[in-house]
Amino acid sequence: MRMTFGIILATFALLFGGARPARALNFFELEVYPATTEGKGLNEIETHSTFVANGRAPTEEERSGEDARRHHLFRTSLEYNYGLTDKIDVAAYVDSQWESGKAPEYAGCRFRARGAFFDKGRLPVDLGWYFEVEVPELDDARLELEFRPIVSRDFGRFTVDLDPSFELPTVTRTETRTFEFNYGAHIIYRLNPTIQPAIEFFGDVGHIRDTDPSREQEHYIFPMLFGRITNGLYFQVGPGFGITPASDKVILRARFEYEFSL
Repeated sequence: MRMTFGIILATFALLFGGARPARALNFFELEVYPATTEGKGLNEIETHSTFVANGRAPTEEERSGEDARRHHLFRTSLEYNYGLTDKIDVAAYVDSQWESGKAPEYAGCRFRARGAFFDKGRLPVDLGWYFEVEVPELDDARLELEFRPIVSRDFGRFTVDLDPSFELPTVTRTETRTFEFNYGAHIIYRLNPTIQPAIEFFGDVGHIRDTDPSREQEHYIFPMLFGRITNGLYFQVGPGFGITPASDKVILRARFEYEFSL
């Protein structure tokens, strides 16, 4: 627990020191986490993929080839997660992307820890934390940090999870360092143990000290279906719809997870 609070204090200390991230929403990590973890000794292997079925108009950077064109862009991430304790999970990711008409390319790797502050139900809301170190391959930033305070609450058959996110590049080639604020949230209806419909929200508002104009922000709504295929094998699928001019119009998303113990 001392290490957990130390990480949080260090992250907030950085928050007031100046920064500027290389990119906004991380499409390799469109996932909303609960405040609780899966449990000690549990292993998880996950794939998380998105496909931009109808992309936004190309930006100047995309037309020049500096950034990948978003239309028909396929992104995927392979994750291994391990339950270190009853309240702490650790994970590693490998990201890649495939631009339409080009060969697949390595996009970077990530390492994260996630934990719960208290046992589920001890407080009126469940509280958790998330800390990630990212080593992107295709951005100006060479090393990025991300911190999320997590809030969860059950309301009958409904579950609400809120994941505000603060992202900071610490090693960059050209960017000035500034914190950026993103968010993720969802509402899940626990219909039965096999099928659970949900609606998820993701977006970014830009730099904390100088937020982007609303037309330049990206915000998405994803109607999702969570389900269990068999014991230990789960899925999440659904389309996402951009609601601002800077957002891609339609993104298809799929996540598959296999849980096991050794």
